[in-house]
Amino acid sequence: RYLSKKPPNMPELPEVETIVKKLHSVLENKVITGIRINREKSFQGDMGLVIGQPISAVSRRAKLIRFHFPNNLNVLAHLKMTGQFIFVGSNKKTGDTKIGGGHPSSDWVGSLPSKHTRVEIDLAGNDDEDNNKQDESLYFNDMRVFGWLKVMTDDEVQREYEKYGPDINTPEASIEYFKTKLKKTARKIKQVVMDNKIISGVGNIYACDGLNLAKIHPTRPANSLSDEELEVLLLALKEVIDLGIKLGGATISDYRDVDGFSGKYQDEVLTYGREGQECKNCPGFIEKIKVGGRGTYFCSSCQV
Repeated sequence: RYLSKKPPNMPELPEVETIVKKLHSVLENKVITGIRINREKSFQGDMGLVIGQPISAVSRRAKLIRFHFPNNLNVLAHLKMTGQFIFVGSNKKTGDTKIGGGHPSSDWVGSLPSKHTRVEIDLAGNDDEDNNKQDESLYFNDMRVFGWLKVMTDDEVQREYEKYGPDINTPEASIEYFKTKLKKTARKIKQVVMDNKIISGVGNIYACDGLNLAKIHPTRPANSLSDEELEVLLLALKEVIDLGIKLGGATISDYRDVDGFSGKYQDEVLTYGREGQECKNCPGFIEKIKVGGRGTYFCSSCQV
């Protein structure tokens, strides 16, 4: 079942965190038995290095998804705008099971591989009750083909991580760090909090909501904010991100038949997609403007 409610947004930190938790639960210790690359640029590196290897863990840093292997190798992935991972396992009693997430599209509930499937990964599943191996696969779909998978060593992964600021939901994203970075720039505050080189994981939905919760106008120069405003903003961003993770992200569509694809944050959203509706902070109304080319929702009554 696929009933679109609003234009789908790209996956943000809570959505990626939800995907990672779901994938780790089904992929841990599964062995990769084969890889088919349907679009060459979507998979970079020597796939032969990970074929025959078990996935020891799935983790996240910023919006990067990391598949760990025990031989000092990893597959690092970025969903970008339209990427999605879907795990499909077969069971004689329950039929196909789908787990995963990413950019909302009908591929979630359709047959796989689809016309958007860029990489297919075969997995050795667990034995069923009759000691038969279950057929299992992991599909990487990407409609607009900006996403990627790369085979990387541990050192290469760490060098990639160094390109990013601390994740917003970690202790490293402290008020001292936040003040130091934001006091140095006159860029619009919404653009700054969405800059992964400064703070990782604050996408458009959560930036709009965090600024609304903190009652700060999205076009304010970052260095115009007082120490008190910066502290309130940081706490607000952490609050909306933590709520997003708790609720499984924002689906912005109705996917009820696929495990892991039905986030609830859209039911609690403060501003995103609510143009013309009453602000939840005050009697004002939500407006929409463009900031840095991105649709930005805010309340001109309480955000100053």
